[in-house]
Amino acid sequence: MLIRNLLTAACAAAVLAAPAVQARTAPAQVTEASVVLKDGTYQVSWKTSRPGAPVDLYVAASPDAPLKAMRKLADNDTDGAAGVASAQAGAARPYFYVVADGAKTGLRAATRVVPLEGAANFRDLGGYSAAGGKHVRWGQVFRSNGLSTLTDADYKTVGDLDVRLVCDLRTDQERKTQPTVWRGGKAVPVFLNSPKAGLDIDMRALFGNGPPSPQAVRANFIGFYKLMPDAYAGEYKAMFEKLLAGDAPMLVHCSAGKDRTGVASALILTALGVPRAQVTADYAMSETLLDTESARRAMAAGAKSDDPNAAMFAKLPPEITRVLMRTEPAYVEAALDAVTEKYGSVEAYLDKVLGVDAKDLAALRARYLE
Repeated sequence: MLIRNLLTAACAAAVLAAPAVQARTAPAQVTEASVVLKDGTYQVSWKTSRPGAPVDLYVAASPDAPLKAMRKLADNDTDGAAGVASAQAGAARPYFYVVADGAKTGLRAATRVVPLEGAANFRDLGGYSAAGGKHVRWGQVFRSNGLSTLTDADYKTVGDLDVRLVCDLRTDQERKTQPTVWRGGKAVPVFLNSPKAGLDIDMRALFGNGPPSPQAVRANFIGFYKLMPDAYAGEYKAMFEKLLAGDAPMLVHCSAGKDRTGVASALILTALGVPRAQVTADYAMSETLLDTESARRAMAAGAKSDDPNAAMFAKLPPEITRVLMRTEPAYVEAALDAVTEKYGSVEAYLDKVLGVDAKDLAALRARYLE
């Protein structure tokens, strides 16, 4: 009897222990992956659900390449990082794929910024964590500042992105002053231009009465952001219609690529279920990329035309220019909070104003998340 009881207890213990054993032997998962280009080398780093778990590293020229079409760069790498020389990456814009041994899926990663000579703020909205534990697909939606100064080398890089649609949020006056002459890729993309002849607001309204102060300009600029979702509702509605139609890869841009484009990008990321903190962090990135002095020179060029806003900007003192060139999170937060206050939520604004309902949100997430 004693022996039988001991055997019964041992079997019960084995059954209870089985899930723990299986949990220990389950394949690790890659939870984060990022890429930074520095001094001609791609620094790929990652984290796994089990620290030190071996992973395989692959590379491809396409963000949608299946595993069998990728080239393996590292096998059973356990230190969480790898350096890949540009020549070894084998593409002007490489997309990396990190997968843990035994796992069915991994994570794709690429540089956030597409390095160009003539556009400092050209970047990919892919890779952010989003709804349902998924991530925004790389290489589908890009954002940028103006394209009029892209070089031939830039267009070689941009051409490889296979951009099919360009949403140009600039006014007719801006396009006249700094025209885009597309010369990259297999075909010229379709251009979806803002129908505005000029800015809906008079920039002078930002400065108030008397000599402008940075504090007053900042407060008025936040007020401008609160108006932007409704002022550009027509452009944003058309943009979402194209996204729903699958007209991607898409490029959204304006002059600096931070205000009108910043709100557009925030709306896209929010629609895809990206957390607010990542949405505002993406917006704030423009400030680290843009050169205020270059923007001033661009505005000075515009001042030679009949654009009164460009002429005024070119004459502003540096302390005021810095306020207008910032991408302080409070700016885009003001736009998102304004629609929440007016419509109940960003999702309600998307539905009531832009015509993007719950069914459309599900379709967007099915198409642009992985």
